[in-house]
Amino acid sequence: MRRAGQRLRGLFLIDPNGVLQYQVVHSLTVGRNTQEILRVLEGLQMGGLCPGEWQRGEPALDASRELGPNRVIGPYRVEAELGGGSFGTVFRARDLTLDREVALKVLCPGGPVPAATLLAEARAAAAVSHPNVCIIHAVDSSLGAPMIVMEYVAGRPLSQLLGEGLMAAEQAAALGRQIALGIAAAHAQGVVHGDLKPANVLVTPAGTVKVVDFGMARRSSAPVQGEETGLWDPSSAGGISGTPAYMAPEQARGEPATPASDVFSLGVMLYELATDRRARPEEGNLLELLHRIDREDLTRQLAETPEPFADVLRLALAVAPAERRITMAQIAERLA
Repeated sequence: MRRAGQRLRGLFLIDPNGVLQYQVVHSLTVGRNTQEILRVLEGLQMGGLCPGEWQRGEPALDASRELGPNRVIGPYRVEAELGGGSFGTVFRARDLTLDREVALKVLCPGGPVPAATLLAEARAAAAVSHPNVCIIHAVDSSLGAPMIVMEYVAGRPLSQLLGEGLMAAEQAAALGRQIALGIAAAHAQGVVHGDLKPANVLVTPAGTVKVVDFGMARRSSAPVQGEETGLWDPSSAGGISGTPAYMAPEQARGEPATPASDVFSLGVMLYELATDRRARPEEGNLLELLHRIDREDLTRQLAETPEPFADVLRLALAVAPAERRITMAQIAERLA
């Protein structure tokens, strides 16, 4: 290599996927410190961004906290932060290659669930293609920060709409039907949401529903409130995942989520849409709440629930999964 009459040499580190992760070009008269190369290799293996002064053994930068407006990572220019949690931060960004708005979910390094696991679940969810499901454009860990690139949805979470008072039965049925159609498409692809709740449903100004956050049911082991997603893992063999206010009884017992679990969670949401009342009280700590979920029968609360919701909820809120003899597609049909 030659530049301005100088003899140059380069160092290029390429990962097994053929992606160039590091490059440096310098004069042949300047040696390279072996420790610096080892430092770069260790930083890449950690899956995080590393500043110039970073030394081996130190934690990598948390890109979800370092990014902000007008910062660029790969082909994405960050425009605004949309929200965050223990797993990472979601940004609105501009895809500079395709010139479109996207949502970036940048994962935190060293979280309770490995980034590789979350990315694998996102890849499975990317197979779901439906107008009522948020599209996953890409799953990328090659830019120094594992991220999920999603369709940007300009809308409000259903949890906000629920806080604005009782809505008309027709509107409630239309929203519930769209959620059911989106999850039915996921179930057809073998994908279980596992954490269906109003906060994971976005509603556009035109009234279109977009279900988000597939495959993210296994969450932080820190104490959580009734509406916060959490993971309680009493042993290495299993754990309790989901959002207590909306989880099915079998999830409270530590059993894995199934399509029937999603049906139950939608049933809880439909009850709240139809009645403007919370299905579950939030009193007590997490363990008390989980114990109560395992014992309760929400179908006892349906006496004043209007149709067409009541008949759907009698099946969707059955305590035993085998007794929930209704599918998402059937729910959508009944709410039509």
